Amino acid sequence: MTFYKREKGIGFREFIMRRPIIFLFLFFDFGIALEYYMVLPPFLLLIVAAILLAGYLLSRIFDWQQGRVGLVCLFLLTVLIGSLYFYLAEHHQDPLEAVEGKTCMVEGRIITIQIKDDTAYQMLITAQNGGKRLVQVKGFLEDPAESIGKWAVIKGKIALPSERRNPGLFDYRLYLKTKGVRVILQSDSAQITLGQGTSSLLFSSLARLKYGFQTKLKEVMAPKAFGLMVGMLFGDCSFIDDDTYEAFQKNGIAHILSVSGIHVGIVYLFISRLLGNRKTRTFYLFTALILFFYAALSEFSPSVVRAVVMIYIHMFSKVSFQRYDFISCTAASALGMLLLNPFSLFNAGFQLSFMAVFCLAAMLPWVNRKLALMEGNGKSELLTAGLRYLSPLLIIQAGMAPLTAYLFNYFSIAAFFLNLPIIAISGLIIPIGICLIPVSLLGGPLFGVGAGAAELMINIMLWLNELFFLPGIGFFHVVSPSIFLLLIFYGFFFFLSSEFFRILYQRMQKKIIIFYCSLILILSLLIFVEVDDGYRNAELIFLDVGQGDCLHIRTPEGRNILIDGGGSQNYEVGEKILFPYLLKNGVKSIDLAIVTHLHDDHYLGIKELAGKMEIKRLGIYEANRLREKELLEDTGLKSGKLLYLAEGDRIQIEKNVWIDVLYPEERSEEEYRTLIKNKEDENNSCLFMKVYYKGLTVMMTGDIGMEGEEEIMNYYQNDPKILDVDVLKVGHHGSKYSTGNLFLETVNPKIAVFQVGKNNFGHPHPSVIEKCTEKGIMIHRNDINGAIIFEEEGQRWHTRVLLQENMHIKE
Repeated sequence: MTFYKREKGIGFREFIMRRPIIFLFLFFDFGIALEYYMVLPPFLLLIVAAILLAGYLLSRIFDWQQGRVGLVCLFLLTVLIGSLYFYLAEHHQDPLEAVEGKTCMVEGRIITIQIKDDTAYQMLITAQNGGKRLVQVKGFLEDPAESIGKWAVIKGKIALPSERRNPGLFDYRLYLKTKGVRVILQSDSAQITLGQGTSSLLFSSLARLKYGFQTKLKEVMAPKAFGLMVGMLFGDCSFIDDDTYEAFQKNGIAHILSVSGIHVGIVYLFISRLLGNRKTRTFYLFTALILFFYAALSEFSPSVVRAVVMIYIHMFSKVSFQRYDFISCTAASALGMLLLNPFSLFNAGFQLSFMAVFCLAAMLPWVNRKLALMEGNGKSELLTAGLRYLSPLLIIQAGMAPLTAYLFNYFSIAAFFLNLPIIAISGLIIPIGICLIPVSLLGGPLFGVGAGAAELMINIMLWLNELFFLPGIGFFHVVSPSIFLLLIFYGFFFFLSSEFFRILYQRMQKKIIIFYCSLILILSLLIFVEVDDGYRNAELIFLDVGQGDCLHIRTPEGRNILIDGGGSQNYEVGEKILFPYLLKNGVKSIDLAIVTHLHDDHYLGIKELAGKMEIKRLGIYEANRLREKELLEDTGLKSGKLLYLAEGDRIQIEKNVWIDVLYPEERSEEEYRTLIKNKEDENNSCLFMKVYYKGLTVMMTGDIGMEGEEEIMNYYQNDPKILDVDVLKVGHHGSKYSTGNLFLETVNPKIAVFQVGKNNFGHPHPSVIEKCTEKGIMIHRNDINGAIIFEEEGQRWHTRVLLQENMHIKE
């Protein structure tokens, strides 16, 4: 909170000092991000911090530039403190991280439990270092309420959370750090012993209340309504089916299923109305207890903590007769959460929650001034009242659109129409649900009546959600905007909506306005250059699609080609890996996809992707003319978009970029029919291609076996140099029946890429690894290295991998 008297005009220094907490938060925030992206050494941070501290003290003593020098030193010092704070958090390890892969006995108090299905669940337990540990358990847990709050002794295998394996995709390890978790314990229910000592009264009581309520609610509600009710009350979306949740998300109303500031505001408003709006000390104490209770039920999610803290400060200002400053309070809440856990900055819930509030706090005063002018000019009271009611929702939707596009790759038009009725309906459902929690302890018909009323309103909400779920109309997918565009948007959004800009504009100080606009542009560019990982412009990327093949080629003129797309019957690779990867990295459509053969681990991902993104042409072996109808049904393409390939074909993509098909040769229709019938032979008749990219050559081998390799070498025995390449995508994921010694000598690669994931086939076979090692061939593997990136820098090519060191490979 900051208390001040309004003045007619202020300078930038005065503007800062009116709300210093905002700038302290911003600079502390920037310091965390600086250390995360640049990894500055701590001794350097300490030296610079000492210099800045000395500068600040001297400026205070000698009053340099009327304290402006000291102010600059103070805020730069805040940046360094943020960096040091994050450095210490990053290097504060859980002791179990050092014993990854080993079986250990671990003790801790069970905080939360999440049931995944009848065969598995996971729980959070406390750690001795003050953090938490995630326990993944195989087995069935009948009554989670009986375990929460108890001390547990667990035997299990230590694992570290997986890191980001493809550019731009989800980083599970970073996500768990935002939750205070660094270690996963893999166990089963037989290896868990609950202590006989006393349970945590808070956790156990809340768990019994929560799960008892859910059990009774499940008995009287339809499954879909029950899932939404639990999601709206507690933020637990595990009972909501994927299709329903996707529709809520794409319609821009999924926030109602994740307990947020809106929920807390509804609860606060409900309590206020229930007690007749009598704002006494007793009211504030009772409200504080209820809000804490509700935050505990929602497991203290970032958005709930933010909202509760802000309401607490608001109530304190009322009790102490002090002025409440909304935006300063928001900044103080954010700063407090970062002090508790600096990794919170990288939590999507934290980013969305605070960005929404900052956008509202920045723009709403300007909108209210405009509405006041409209009222003064005699505009309709009904119109201005309606705009005053709608403006907060519209501001949040408009302000959040770029960040939502960056994080989730969609833009929802439906959100502008749906949020108003959905929030209004939620304003009834949530209070009913809150009241039903204590009623569930008493039982009786009142509980069923209340649940029935809530279900009726939930069904209305579901009807509205389905009505507006119109792909391509109600919402559409977009590529992630660059960090530079995000910085530009929010830099100008907050500057142009600030009181500081309004004062400059009223004084007609155009040069100063141009200066600050230029400063926003320059800083945005500098930050972008520093944090950009370059993956959006990488030329060739062997994606990690698990047990499958996929090469993404991005040409100098911006064309995008995929060779194979991975795929699995157990995981939707096309939808959950390829599609988000492409959108995150600026790809709107695929100009050409080539499938070496139609086995799932090469073709299924392309088939799934075709349902989500435009694939302009699909290349496939000539024999598959006999499967044209099936291919068109799978991909939704028209017959003219299929490109049939055989030995001797060259796909000239653009200057200095082409693909030569080296095998198999064109055959008779009768041979094709025999080949199609015998799927076992498809590996040895898959497309074998050589990619030329500005001097770098890559051999794509599909699942070719030794028999196919021998046939290819015989075919090119008069000109074996055709088979010579820089990079070999090892055939059939490193199977022992592929990649013979003579073939490896003929191809003579500098790098061997194994596109392999977790499997039961023994891929890659040790003998294939040994052959490459003996010949001095550099080995990269998707299962170990994640995505493998080939980039041109000047006259040189080098590799980067997400999970290990990068290296130079070719002049």
